[in-house]
Amino acid sequence: MRRLIQGFFYNNPDNYPAIINSTRLLQGAGWEVELFCRDDEKDWNIGYPVGSRIARIKVSKKKGSWQEYFAFLSTSLRRGKSDSSFFIGHDMHGLVPARILAALHRRPLIYCCYDYVDDGQALKVGSRLVRSFQSKFASHADLVTVPDAGLGAILKTDLGLRNDPLVVVNSPLVSSREGGGLREALDARQKRFEKIVFRQGRVGPGHGIEATIRSMPHWKSQTWGFVVMGITDSPFVESMQQLAISLGVANRFVVLPPVGYDAVAQFTPDADLGHALYESTHVNNRNIGGACKVQEYLAAGVPLLVSTQPSLKKLMADYKCGIVVDENSPRAIATAITDLLCDPERRASMAASAREAFAGVFCYERQFAPVIERLGSLVAGNGGPSRASDLKATAVIAK
Repeated sequence: MRRLIQGFFYNNPDNYPAIINSTRLLQGAGWEVELFCRDDEKDWNIGYPVGSRIARIKVSKKKGSWQEYFAFLSTSLRRGKSDSSFFIGHDMHGLVPARILAALHRRPLIYCCYDYVDDGQALKVGSRLVRSFQSKFASHADLVTVPDAGLGAILKTDLGLRNDPLVVVNSPLVSSREGGGLREALDARQKRFEKIVFRQGRVGPGHGIEATIRSMPHWKSQTWGFVVMGITDSPFVESMQQLAISLGVANRFVVLPPVGYDAVAQFTPDADLGHALYESTHVNNRNIGGACKVQEYLAAGVPLLVSTQPSLKKLMADYKCGIVVDENSPRAIATAITDLLCDPERRASMAASAREAFAGVFCYERQFAPVIERLGSLVAGNGGPSRASDLKATAVIAK
């Protein structure tokens, strides 16, 4: 049988490290990977492996509309191949075409959930429909992966999964992290800080950024800076810049533009503290221990500043690689930052623990190995979804 994997993702995979790195490892394990995704007309210059194919589907419908999704779905179904070894659905929008094709061709179905959409989240009509299919289809998956054990427990209950999801944290691969990118970017803006609190990743609400800016007047030194870098929510960033001005810390709060995923590894090592605060706004923020930015800090040997979410508290307790703080308290954040940045020995100990945890537990080569093993077992056994209870629903969508 042809060793072909077809995956489906209704977004740009260039911004999802787990998809990038799993493609690299699958290709290295001898699989031919074909990923269908939505073309958002942004190319982040990702080094996907030779032999893999990222099929970016361009649709002419209004962005974010249900018509756009069904155009994506229709194209994905037309391009599905009967000789695929199995089909992977990435998040709920990707699960729908993967489930239909797996059922039609009697192949195994894999569901990789990075951002879970539960019944408590307000959605537009089209997304509510997709969520309803998530509820129907996920239990038919032969393997479900999640980045956090707490999230996996929620999925098992909510979606009636037969088995516990496999936890695969969104960590980077082992690679060189020499640094220099962050200091260079700050130099270009004529910004030099003695110590840097750094947050990389999406910049928007729910990430403790406002509380951290409010904490800055209480930091021990005015030579320390707070730097954020990533895809931004422009109105939010503008409001944070205005807040920094009002507090007299605008010269120490810097927003850097996003860089491609492969370049992030050259920025993070320059930080003195990795900012990983998450407000308890939704199910994913409450189950965030496997977040990619958390793992990037570990890989670079940067101590972490994390919020009180249970998975983050457990990570700090188990691996002694950072400090836990109330993400809603500027005073508590200021105290934690001051205490750690003024204690080089403690920071060095945490940095060493972070590197050790990454190398021994969290590097993606280790995290993803059970997935490759499981996929091999599924193909060897020619396993696949034999249940047809929801094929009537899939047939309606397929039309």
